[in-house]
Amino acid sequence: MKSSSWVDNAALGYARWVVKRRYLNLILVCVVLFFTFRGMENLAFTSSYKVFFSQENPFLNAYESMQKTYSNGDSALIVLAPKDGNVFGKRFLSIVEALTKDAWQVPSAYRVDSITNFQVTKADDESLEIRKLVPDAAELTERDLVEIRKIALNEPLLVKRIISENGDVTAVNVSVRLPDGDDKIVAEVAGYVRQLKSQYTQMYPDIDIYLTGIAMMSNAFPEISVQEMSTTIPIVFLIVLILSFLVLRSFSATFVVCLVIVFSIIAALGAAGYMGIKLTQVSANVPVIVMTLAVVDSIHILVTVIHRMKQGDSRHEAIVESLRVNLSPVVITSITTAVGFLGLNLSDAPPFHDLGNMTAIGMGAALFYAIFLLPALIAILPIRVRVKSGVQKKQLSIEFLANWVIDNRRKLLVSTVTFGLIMLAFIPKLTVDENFVKNFAKGLEIRDDSDFTQDHLTGLFNMEFSLGAGKEGGINEPEYMAKVDEFANWSRAQPGVMNVNVITDTVKRISRSMNGDDAAYYRLPTDRETIAQYLLLYEMSLPLGLDLNDQIDVSRSATKMTVTFSDLSTFEMQRTKEAHEQWLINNAPPSMHTNAASASLMYTYLMNTNIKGLLVGTAISFLIITICLGVVFRSTKYALISMLPNILPIFMAFGLWSIIDGVVGIAAATIATMTLGIVVDDTVYFVYKYLRARREHKMDSKDAVRYAFSTVGIALLSTSIIFICGFGSMMHSDFLMNAQMGIFTVMTVTFALLLDFLLLPILLIAIDGNAKKNKPSVPDEPLMIKI
Repeated sequence: MKSSSWVDNAALGYARWVVKRRYLNLILVCVVLFFTFRGMENLAFTSSYKVFFSQENPFLNAYESMQKTYSNGDSALIVLAPKDGNVFGKRFLSIVEALTKDAWQVPSAYRVDSITNFQVTKADDESLEIRKLVPDAAELTERDLVEIRKIALNEPLLVKRIISENGDVTAVNVSVRLPDGDDKIVAEVAGYVRQLKSQYTQMYPDIDIYLTGIAMMSNAFPEISVQEMSTTIPIVFLIVLILSFLVLRSFSATFVVCLVIVFSIIAALGAAGYMGIKLTQVSANVPVIVMTLAVVDSIHILVTVIHRMKQGDSRHEAIVESLRVNLSPVVITSITTAVGFLGLNLSDAPPFHDLGNMTAIGMGAALFYAIFLLPALIAILPIRVRVKSGVQKKQLSIEFLANWVIDNRRKLLVSTVTFGLIMLAFIPKLTVDENFVKNFAKGLEIRDDSDFTQDHLTGLFNMEFSLGAGKEGGINEPEYMAKVDEFANWSRAQPGVMNVNVITDTVKRISRSMNGDDAAYYRLPTDRETIAQYLLLYEMSLPLGLDLNDQIDVSRSATKMTVTFSDLSTFEMQRTKEAHEQWLINNAPPSMHTNAASASLMYTYLMNTNIKGLLVGTAISFLIITICLGVVFRSTKYALISMLPNILPIFMAFGLWSIIDGVVGIAAATIATMTLGIVVDDTVYFVYKYLRARREHKMDSKDAVRYAFSTVGIALLSTSIIFICGFGSMMHSDFLMNAQMGIFTVMTVTFALLLDFLLLPILLIAIDGNAKKNKPSVPDEPLMIKI
């Protein structure tokens, strides 16, 4: 058929050129493939939990400032639970003592804390003696064990931090410095700690050992990501190829699809290597996402090629005609999908930038290979076309669906809109919870060990406050110490608080020791000189590696208070943080006014710091996609109408999730931006075929809808199933963030397909009425995609 526009003329000219110069195209493809493949050499995973936060993130900056001020690092917590339930046995304390010594050999360790090396004080005349709580476990008597138990279970710096409240679980806390950008150190730390666990488990089978802490969690991210990639990618790849073959019924065509997928993934990963992007648990999903999306354009092009060959066209004629009628929607869907993912760049979390950019590059590569590699190979490879029995049955099925939608359009309009409104009504019931530990699935060692630690020993969530004294040496002022102590006591009374680690407890303990261990003197001195003297004596007596630099800054103008919590929700954590900061504003001098900081808080506010940027990203993506549709449809009316079935599914997915679970995290915030570019693909193909029927074949709106169903209905269903299978694989991820991303995408794509079939045709008929353009012409495309 004669082409009807300059777009068709351009597509026709390109199609003829690509078939004629097919070998030149293959050479071009090989050159691009070579350079993108080279980039993969630079790929590496990062294990830093800080990667989720931009350099401008206020919570990251506050935490890093806290770490620099107090010489703090991260930790690996080795939790020990004797099966007899008694931590204060001579044999067990000997084991803890040995493990404490061995833990100093952990790479980058700068401090090791346990009940055995906890520093207790005892005064003799004017001198202060500092010694370990357990000086030599092998020499302990029963009386010593009773005394050690009494001291440990009454020490606020130990209980619910290093030892459980009833003395049945304890821990060895290894503080390590993990240099930013040096991921090998994290793996070395985790490897050495696991080696210690294996060694002690074999020697002492009557002790259960659990590993947790920031260092162990950081190492778990790349380990689990690599494991998931090694299993998920082959499975999804196989599913995509099987579904592609079922649609195309051609080994050669399926082979070409396979190459497009693989080369597109290589392009995405190679570009990431050149750009210096380090893979994370989020960007590790790029191969699966690109694999799922890259197949769509190839399917649409090949389906038309195969149909034209069945109609009697030569292979080259079929390729040219397929590119003529499909090049515009193929280009526009690739652009809109890329635009949707690029909207993730407005997130505050760099891993989502990487996900968006890598996927956008993958989509660009998929477009490149679909219009350069695919037609060139199809023009060379043998393609056998056979008409299968049962085709008429599928034809009748899609025609029945088209007629049923047209005949029942008023009922369908009311029912789909009503269902959509019902789903929307549940959205306000959603709650936000971003939990560092719960990001790991139950059943993983790191998750189970962390849960045990929180249930039986201490919390893994904390807040740190740098309480300024207003001047150098000001921490020795009695008024300052009294206010810090008041703040600590208030904090201990708050819901969810398990432990408060504060310098005033150490000063009070020294005061008691200096006064004959009289409990009445477990209080703060009332003069500056005494406080300064106590702290000086204490610090001078401490062994190497157990100083007070983690609590007092070098100028002695501020001290750090650490509050450890049980497993709080995001809302509870934020509310508690605000309550602590407000208490300081209301009750403390201005020098003590400060904001809490910690790794826990960084994740608690991850949703808050991202949602604004993602909403802006979604709005910009929506605007750009609408403009693109207006250009390709040559109509603002059709562009705006077509966006409704693309926006509504996103909200419907949130509503359904509110019914199913009700809790969302940062992954949910990315869904609107990410899926907008995905679900628009089906709409583009449907409306494009509808408009071709109206403009070229002069059909009325109802016949044009039937034409759109018959030409792309099965293809849209097939590609949507591929989407669902591809993203559905993420639902089984061991990372909650990835699992939620997969679940939301599957729900959104499913709703989008239903609305494209049940709502979009009705809207098109409603805005166009039943008038025909003129006398209809013979369609140049299939009235049914035969598979």
